Amino acid sequence: MKIGFNPNFAPFSYLKDGKPSGIVIERIVGIFEKSGIKYELVPAELTGLTSGLMQGEFDILAALAKTPEREKTLSFSNPIIVSGAAWFKASNSVPLMDGELPKMAVTPKVGPLVGQIKALFPEIELLTSENYDTSLQDVLDGKADAAALNWHVGKMLVREKYNLLFHVPLAPFNTMALHMATKLPDKNNLIIRLNEHIPDDWGPDPL
Repeated sequence: MKIGFNPNFAPFSYLKDGKPSGIVIERIVGIFEKSGIKYELVPAELTGLTSGLMQGEFDILAALAKTPEREKTLSFSNPIIVSGAAWFKASNSVPLMDGELPKMAVTPKVGPLVGQIKALFPEIELLTSENYDTSLQDVLDGKADAAALNWHVGKMLVREKYNLLFHVPLAPFNTMALHMATKLPDKNNLIIRLNEHIPDDWGPDPL
């Protein structure tokens, strides 16, 4: 089974010395080994993961959030980790107070936050970009007040690549489970077979 994963999603999934690493990778490897299913980890850009799955380049994706739109074509496993999303503002701007919202935000166009923000915060003017880096750059360029990104991934990214250029949010504004996902119909019952080896206590955030 070919497992597609985002190599730019640290601390969940990334390449270390050319090898797949991260807490999601560790968990998925353990699940597949316990299930006795042979696997191959295949890195792919965020924008190519779902399309690659639908076109048969992968059999399953490593870490994907559920959305109503995705559930029309994908089957999701039990949660393998729970994270959240947060607002990332430039450090030369005033940080958001607890519960305060940005007037204009940007988020990756293929991520789950597009629909969530439109539904939860219709008052926010929402822009989309290619990925995490372009979202952060849009904030630095003044195109948006804040970038809406996965809290853990965004924190690591701004600390490693954007030293002192962004406020580090203290908490996410929502919670979001990440799942393995395969396309419907799941003819091999892959999700059912894998779910047997996903512990119930993988809901709490371990990071």
